[in-house]
Amino acid sequence: MPAKCGNIDIVLEKRGALTLRPADHVATGGEGSIYRAKNTIIKLYTDPGKMNHDGMAEKIRLLSAIKHPFIVSPSGLVTTNAGAPVGYYMPFAEGEPLPRVFTNDWRKRENFTDQLASTLVDAMRQTVEFAHANHALLVDANEMNWLVSLAKPNQAEPRVIDVDSWQIGRYPAKVIMLSIRDWLSPKFSELTDWFSWGIVTFQIYSGIHPYKGTLPGYKPNQMTDRMKAKASVFSPGIQLNKAVRDFSVIPGPLLDWYVATFQQGERTKPPSPFDTGKAQSQVARVLHAVTTASGLLIFEKLLKPVNDPVIRVFPCGVVMLNSGKLFDLQKQCQISCAKTKDAEIIRSENGWLKAEVINKRLQFSFINDTSLNEEQLKFDLAGEKIFRSDNRLFVINDQGLTEVILKFFSKPILSLGKTWGVLANSIRWFDGLGIQNAIGATYIIAPFNDTACAEIRVPELDGLKPVSAKGGQRFIVVIALDKQGNYQKVELTLDREYKTYKVWQEIVDSPDLNLTILPKGVCATIVQDGELNIFVPTSSTQNTVKDKNISTDMLLGNWENKVVYLQNGEIWCVKMK
Repeated sequence: MPAKCGNIDIVLEKRGALTLRPADHVATGGEGSIYRAKNTIIKLYTDPGKMNHDGMAEKIRLLSAIKHPFIVSPSGLVTTNAGAPVGYYMPFAEGEPLPRVFTNDWRKRENFTDQLASTLVDAMRQTVEFAHANHALLVDANEMNWLVSLAKPNQAEPRVIDVDSWQIGRYPAKVIMLSIRDWLSPKFSELTDWFSWGIVTFQIYSGIHPYKGTLPGYKPNQMTDRMKAKASVFSPGIQLNKAVRDFSVIPGPLLDWYVATFQQGERTKPPSPFDTGKAQSQVARVLHAVTTASGLLIFEKLLKPVNDPVIRVFPCGVVMLNSGKLFDLQKQCQISCAKTKDAEIIRSENGWLKAEVINKRLQFSFINDTSLNEEQLKFDLAGEKIFRSDNRLFVINDQGLTEVILKFFSKPILSLGKTWGVLANSIRWFDGLGIQNAIGATYIIAPFNDTACAEIRVPELDGLKPVSAKGGQRFIVVIALDKQGNYQKVELTLDREYKTYKVWQEIVDSPDLNLTILPKGVCATIVQDGELNIFVPTSSTQNTVKDKNISTDMLLGNWENKVVYLQNGEIWCVKMK
C-alpha cells in the first residue's frame, strides 16, 4: 500500500480498525512507509503484493513470537478493511539513533561516559544472543537500526528496529548495508552478525568506523577495499585525528577481539565488555597531525567550572553546566538552573527567556538581567517539544511550528507568533533546522531573518538518513548515512530569500560535525588537527589558519559573533590577532 496524502483506513490484528491521517506519517523509504498513532508504529509496504509473494504474513508471525525488552518485534499484522495484509504494527520505541552516540558533541551534552558505553555494548550483545537463541539472524543490524534510550537514570539501553528484515525460518534476509557486511564470509551466519555487531559497537567506543581514517595506499572512499584487505584502524601508519577517542577506553578482552576480527580476519563470538583482563594486542597508536603554531590566533579562557563541566553553549552567551546550572559569560555568574539538558534559552529585552519540557508539559520563565529574579510565565499552547533557531524559540505540536514571542507591558507576557503548518511526526529537529521526510521527499525547515521560516525541497538528501545537522545565516550542513554505509556531508548555501541554493557534497569519516555559524554569516570549522577553517559561504572566501593548538576535540560554538569552543569541561574563545 503506497503512502499517500489522504486518510488511510486499516485494521490492526487483535486491536481493530484505525484511520491513519497525513499527520501520522513519519517516513517513507526502502520497502514502505512508517506511521505513528500515539504509542503504536505501523509499517505499510509500498508493494501491496509483498505480503503474499514474500510470505511476509507468516514471517511476521514468527518474528512476533520473539519477545525481549530490547527488540521492537512485530505485534501483529495490518490489513485493509477487506482483510488483505498490507503490513504490520509494533510498539513505539523512544530513543536516539545510535550514530548520535558516536559523536563527541552528543556524548558531552548527555554526559555519556565510557562506563555507559560498555553498558550499552553489553546490552546489544545480549540482544544479538537472544535473537540467535530464537533461531533468527539480524543480518542488517546497521547503526540506523539501533536506537539508544537514556530514559532510566545512569542506564543506556538499546532498541533494535527493522526486525522484519531479519532472517528466520525459511525466510532469508535480502539486504545488508555494505559498511557492516562481512566480505570474508560467503553467507549470512551468527558469526557475520557478530562481525556487524563489532563494526557498530566499535564506533560507540571510538567514534570512527574500524576501516576509516587515513591509511597510506587507500583513498577515503575505499572502505570496502580495506575491509576485504583487513586494513583496519589497527594497521601500522594509520592517522586519526583527536576527535577519535583513544582505544584505551575499550575493555582489554574486547579490544583484543576487535583487533583479531578487523585486522586478522578471525571470526568468533565476542566477549562481554565487562570481562576482566588487560589487552594483549599491540595496538597501533593513534597518530595526529602536528602543525607549527602560526601566532595568528589568541585563545582566551572564559570559564573553568570546578567539578562541573560545561556541556552546552547558547548563542546568547549563556552556557549550561553538567549540573544544569546556567551561567552567563558576560556577567560571569549563574543566572538560573535547568531541570533538563534539552532546555533552551534566548536573550530578550531586559533579560532571558528560558524554555523546558517537564513531564511532557511546556514551562517558560523570564530571568531579569538586573535582579536575576526568575518569573514563571503563563502559556496556554499545548506542545511536547521546544525548538530553537539562533535567538528564536518555537513550540512544536500537531498544528505545526509556532513561534513564541516575549513582550513587555507592565510585566513580561508570552504571546504566539506565526504558525507554520508542518507535519511534526515526519521531522527530525537539529541545531537551527528540521529535516522532513514528506512521503519520501526530503524538505528542510529553516527559520531565517527575524520572522521568516522556509520549507526547502532538497532532492540531494532523498534516500539519506540524517544524523547531524546545523543551520544558520544562509548556510546549512547535514551529515547523513547513505545506503552503502557512507557518511555524506551535504552543504547548502542559500539565497537571501531561502528559495534557491548551491550544494557541495563529500564523504566524511564520521557523523561528527564540528562547525559554528555566526549571525553575520562567517563560519568556523575544524576538520583536521592543527587547522581552523574560517569561511563565508555566500562569498566563497576561505582562510585556513594553521596552529598546533587547534585540535578536532575542540567543540565549536558561538557567543553572538564570537567563536568559542568546549574542551575538557572548559569554555574558551578563539580569535585572530
